[in-house]
Amino acid sequence: MRGALRVAAALALLVRLGFGQGSVLLVGGGSEDYNDWSDAPYRWLVQHSPNGHILVLHYSTASTWLPPYFRWLGAISATNLIIPSTASANDTNTAKAILACDGIFLRGGDQWQYISLWRGTLAETALRQVFQRGGVIGGTSAGMAVLSQVIVDARITSVDPRDALRNPLSSGISFTENFLGFVPGVLGDTHFFERGRLGRLLAMLCVYREQNGRWITGVGVDYSTALAIDSSGVGQVMGAGTVTVLRATAGTTYSIAPGSPLGMSHLRMDMLTSGYRVDLSGGGIVPPATGLPFSPDEVHCSASPLILDGSGSAGVWMGAAGSLDHFVAALSSAGDTVGVISRAGSTSGAVSVGAFLSARGVAWRPLGVSDGTKNDPALASLCGGCRGFVFVSNIAESLAGCFTSTLLGASFTRQLQNNPPVLMLSDDCTLAADTAVGGMESDADGAYYGTLTLLKGLGFARGIEIMPRVYENADSIDNRFSGLFWGLGKSRAAYGLLLDGGTYAQLSSAGILSISGATPAIVVDARAVTSLDFPSFRAGVGSNPRAGAALVGAELHVVRDAQKFDFGSGEPLGVRTFLPAAPEDFFLSQGYPNPFNPATRLQFRIARHQPVRLSVYDLTGKEIAAILDRPLDPGTYTVTFDGSGLASGVYFCRLVSPSYIQTRKLILIR
Repeated sequence: MRGALRVAAALALLVRLGFGQGSVLLVGGGSEDYNDWSDAPYRWLVQHSPNGHILVLHYSTASTWLPPYFRWLGAISATNLIIPSTASANDTNTAKAILACDGIFLRGGDQWQYISLWRGTLAETALRQVFQRGGVIGGTSAGMAVLSQVIVDARITSVDPRDALRNPLSSGISFTENFLGFVPGVLGDTHFFERGRLGRLLAMLCVYREQNGRWITGVGVDYSTALAIDSSGVGQVMGAGTVTVLRATAGTTYSIAPGSPLGMSHLRMDMLTSGYRVDLSGGGIVPPATGLPFSPDEVHCSASPLILDGSGSAGVWMGAAGSLDHFVAALSSAGDTVGVISRAGSTSGAVSVGAFLSARGVAWRPLGVSDGTKNDPALASLCGGCRGFVFVSNIAESLAGCFTSTLLGASFTRQLQNNPPVLMLSDDCTLAADTAVGGMESDADGAYYGTLTLLKGLGFARGIEIMPRVYENADSIDNRFSGLFWGLGKSRAAYGLLLDGGTYAQLSSAGILSISGATPAIVVDARAVTSLDFPSFRAGVGSNPRAGAALVGAELHVVRDAQKFDFGSGEPLGVRTFLPAAPEDFFLSQGYPNPFNPATRLQFRIARHQPVRLSVYDLTGKEIAAILDRPLDPGTYTVTFDGSGLASGVYFCRLVSPSYIQTRKLILIR
């Protein structure tokens, strides 16, 4: 015990001596290899280790590969150290082993294991000292996540992006702040596009703001990609993919409530590729010499209404309040004939849609499209007799050519002048734009190896790049997220639209987007982008560059069920529940104690006389207690919530005023 106290005292003394701040390497995951993407960032870590001695840390297993790799990159020494328990983390020999090195690397694994085993120990104190005397701390995957000030700690679960968008307060998001904290003001996330984590990082930022009364910067690092942050707080992007920086602005608004999906608008997004530098404290960004200017196309919608269904499931299209019912309701009269456009020889999708239409009493015609039929006068005549169209089961690589300078295309264009409803199902949605990203399903690693393709679309929604089915198939998530931004950049579209399965959008000729479905849509506004670039990394000989894009100065909007977005103004419409982020003088504190049994104290403050309602909800969003509901004068108030009679579980306390809302999570444990 006396030895541990002596080590702790020595560490505290060294902290007081005021050594310079060190550097941090944030790696988003991915397999390292010799002469590959990892060489530059891992060599940077070695070069920023003053004594050249590297220590690879983990809580359970040693790496046979990393130490020799670091030595190959120039390290004087590189060894493993396993710290499997709190007792081991408090061993003076463990602290001495850490202090003997000035380059530390956390291998990954599980955030909560690092936190629960090492927090408040001599090992954590030693890591802080290595950093404060000018050393470098790095980590990959979970090892990266625990290096930022705010850690999504996976204490409850690994948060699913779709769940986080659909119900952020019940998706298992939990935070830790009192551990390491080498990147102040930042919440880091990893495997960013590989696992479609943009949606969950948006939710995490809003939940943190709701629970703590302030915004944090989100930094999402793609796999096989790193952000190398020097002692001044300036980070340089290295590796194959992108680093995404999300910041709230004065115009950022959000909506979050128990049992409800996320809503959000005007969140600044800077997506950066290799060579970009970002000041994480001030927000300034310096592009590399390869950065390009960006001049987006204007939005123009020629089909009205245009309905885009993000699902690949016929059961979803035909379900209660599904897109096909919506399409039928949009027909001008019950006697209208619908043309079902599909690839000639592929009849299953068309037959399923036709059977649905027949059951609704709607006449329909199959329009089988191919190179052999695109100039068929009979097919063009059938198309000319239709007053609504459904696109299903087409091949993106060939469809646009069948409508360009052909008899079928001329007939269809004439019909568009009558504003017939047009429904595009599943991946046919991509073809509504000027360009479409192809190859999403043919190769799960298409984005990484650069095999995605940019195709000509039908141009019903010019200036908008569209990506459906974003979470529907786990194997294609990376292709769809990376592909959307790559396609947006290549086509110079003003907007990008991400649609999940089970969600559909209607777009009017005036550019008004209406959303229906469980998963909110993500709208990317690229009109103010000042710098554009693309990855140059090639995964192997003969490979194309990785798909992705740098977009500096974009904005993100999250548009949920029954809400609208105006592509003309770039503003959400009719979103009264979108409340501006609450100021510091309107604040609901965390309950204390929390977890609690059976009662917890809640404190809140308000700055002016106003009506206030304080309520408690369960996970379904049902109000189970109204603690108070009356006008209050300015001041700080403390109330007690008694959970006697309630089952153990998660509850939410919500403070509501005419201008602001805040929510806190409560955990009742019997």
